Amino acid sequence: MAGMTDGTSLPKAIPFELSEADLEALATKDEDFVPHNWEDLKEVIARGDMSLLKRSPTDLRNYIRWRAEIQTKFGSVTNFILRNKLHWASHANNHQNRGYYGNKAPLTNSADFRILRNDWPYGMSSGILHLLVWSKTPIPVNGDGDPTPESRRLILQFIERTFGAEMNTRDQPRDNILWFKNRKRWQSVQALEHIHIMLRNADEGFITRLTGQYPEDLECSMYSSAAIITA
Repeated sequence: MAGMTDGTSLPKAIPFELSEADLEALATKDEDFVPHNWEDLKEVIARGDMSLLKRSPTDLRNYIRWRAEIQTKFGSVTNFILRNKLHWASHANNHQNRGYYGNKAPLTNSADFRILRNDWPYGMSSGILHLLVWSKTPIPVNGDGDPTPESRRLILQFIERTFGAEMNTRDQPRDNILWFKNRKRWQSVQALEHIHIMLRNADEGFITRLTGQYPEDLECSMYSSAAIITA
């Protein structure tokens, strides 16, 4: 767990809707928290109820405080991510600027997406990495909020193209990549299109080359409630 604060006080106004799993985590001591293992993640993703995913108690408290502070300083988490993480123009995923991306098929043009480590990953067993793929191009979903068959096809092609060769050299080569796209209600950043990727026993050098980030670059590793980045 990467939390650096004491995990006691929280903002009066929680900056996002808490799930039942969040409420359970807040009522749990760190030493009693049970992280998600690989089989657990597979089951949750298969059920399609991502509200079951949880962070450790300390990380969740820090995430709540961080979100509140970021919203105060930047106006929104979206603004912070666009400016400080993706370095995209503010209209990158704005519905008024559909011509901004290069290809209307998502995840097919490298200029239209970026892969980053998740700054606030869920509480998971050692060896599981959590990445986010941010897309300028909308990813079509059905009425339930799940990717359409064509979106799934493009996502799976992207995953194979990006991770397949590397992950096939690792342990459990046919069972070391998971992905999902959150339904809107549980998306932390609704204004920016993204999907989640989980990798089991991935090579850290490969992830660093892919993302340009080291584990210590994550917001959860650097966070202190006394200092929020303003650059």
